[in-house]
Formats: sequence, structure tokens, C-alpha cells
Amino acid sequence: MVSISDYRLYPAIQAQPSECAKVLSSVQPFSRAAQTLSAATRVWTVGIGTSFNAANAASWMLRAAGLEARPLTSFEFATWPTVADGDAVLLFAHTGRKTYSGHSLDLCIERGIPTVLITKIETGFDLDSFPDSVTVLHTTTQDPSSMYTVSHTTAMTAAAKIADLVSPGALGDISEVPSALASALKLEDEIAELAEEWSSGALIALGAGPMLTAAEEAHIKIAEASRRAVRHQEPESFLHGPAIQLVDSDRILAFAANDDSAGRTRAITQLTMDNGCAAAWVAPQRAPGPESARHLVLPELSPELLTIPAVVPAQLLAAHLAANDGVNADDFRTDVPEFLAALSKLSL
Repeated sequence: MVSISDYRLYPAIQAQPSECAKVLSSVQPFSRAAQTLSAATRVWTVGIGTSFNAANAASWMLRAAGLEARPLTSFEFATWPTVADGDAVLLFAHTGRKTYSGHSLDLCIERGIPTVLITKIETGFDLDSFPDSVTVLHTTTQDPSSMYTVSHTTAMTAAAKIADLVSPGALGDISEVPSALASALKLEDEIAELAEEWSSGALIALGAGPMLTAAEEAHIKIAEASRRAVRHQEPESFLHGPAIQLVDSDRILAFAANDDSAGRTRAITQLTMDNGCAAAWVAPQRAPGPESARHLVLPELSPELLTIPAVVPAQLLAAHLAANDGVNADDFRTDVPEFLAALSKLSL
């Protein structure tokens, strides 16, 4: 039987509080990054996969700080360029080796667009070749598993520090992020029980506003680690069509913050439960969920900051589901020869 501690992703998950604390205390050009984005008419936040989820979370943080910020995948950004004079770009690229993250950065450099790059320590980018228009911030070392965890939370933490410099206190107290991550890690026993209960059935992750970024990340983590059928959606959009496909074996993972969307998210989650679905409610205590849903209690943070610890229950659930099914959660299904052969024809 596989244990969650057998995975390379597990120590990375556990390291998130300390690694995010390192980012917050690090001596890096955060002030320059904040000045770059503050001076722009519009900020594009860009990334792909998990890095797009960080970019999406960052767009909420920057808007809370008073900037005009819009998220795009790096594929969209590089393929249909909409960046213009007066814009700036916040680019998330953990390894520095992904095709369209590189294309996006090349586009910015060619056009002289001020860019803030958030990437790992010892990145794959050739930093010495960068012009002055590019400001580089580092997060952590290479994530040890293809199920990126610590690289994601450190990247979001870096974005939160930028937003806090743009408008101090707009997100609340960013120094609370490491302790909030530690608090979320204490949910593991409950999540292990949940994984046992959810031994079958498809999963649906729901989240509104900033919490949609957590639902997006839950989708990616559960898919790539456990290979279970999973999808995500904003609750109101789910109600207007996809909800008719509900079956009683579906498992609902609902994310909520203590904001104006919580009531509607709760009501839509209750609808799924009225149709026989089991649900887990991932939210602060002051945002109560449906009475019979399992409440995985998050710390009390602003919705924008809550996106950081909110992903931890999804990471742990993905890992426990994988362990229960004996799936290799670390290697992006490259243990399946047919998938590896097909994947090798493409560049990520």
C-alpha cells in the first residue's frame, strides 16, 4: 500500500509555511516590482497551468491594491498579443523552461514592456541576458514533484508582497500567510478521512471570485496526482447548465471566503447535497457552509490572501486520493508508456 509520505510532493507540502516565510523576509527587488506595476495603466498577470492559477490569484490581489489587473494564460498572451504601451506584465514561470512562458517573456522584451518575473531559484531563464525592463523575483528551489505545491504558494506569496507594497494593508496582514498555511496543514487527518469516504465518484470543485483560483488549483492537483475525474467551475455558472448533470456519486469540494459570494456558494452547494452528493466546505469559521457538509476550517483572512492557504486542503486531498488508489502522484503519468510516448511529441 502506498503512503502519502512516500511521495516527493509530501515534504514540499509540509515546507510551505517556512518557504513562504523566507519569501516574505527575503531581500529582493520587491519595491522595484511594485513601482513597475504601479506605474502601468494596466497589468497583465500571466502564467500557464498552476502558474496561471497563481496569475489569476495575483490579479485579485493587485485589483484589491487599486491596480487594473487582468489574468491571461501565457498561451493566450503570446498567441494573441494584446499588450500595449503603458502596460506592464507580472509573469509567473516556475522553471523557466515552459514554451509559452518563454514566448511571453520574449514578446515583452521585444516590445520593451516592463515585466516582473516570478520564478524559482536557479531558474532556467538566462537572467544575464535580460534588459533593465525585467525585474526578477525568486521563490523557492525546484519543486520536487510534478504536482507543484510549494512553488505555487511561494509565488502567490511573492505577489501578495508586491500588492502590499503597492497599497499597504489592502490585503490585510500578509505576515499571517505562513501561520495560515500551518493552520491549513493541521487539517490533514480530516482530509485523510475525506479521501477514504470519497473512494469513488467524480469530483467537482466550486469557488467564486478569488476562491475560483483555489477551485482551479484543486482541479489540477486532483487530476494530475490521483487521475480521478474532476472539474471546476464558478458556482453561478455551474448552476446555469452543468448542474443538471449531477449524480449522487459526485463529490463536491466548495471553496468560500467570508465575503458577499459565500451565501450563494452555500446555496448552490446545498443544491448538490439535495441531489445526494457529498460535500466538503473549505472556508473560514465565519463563512459557515451547509449544515451536513464537512467543514474544513480555514483561517480568517481577506479573500485575496485566503487564496494562498485555501489550496492546501486540495493538495492534501489529491495526495491522499492518489495514495489510496496506489497511483504515482509525482511524475505526471510518465509511468504509463503510451502517455509518455504521446507527451514526448510535444514541448511543455
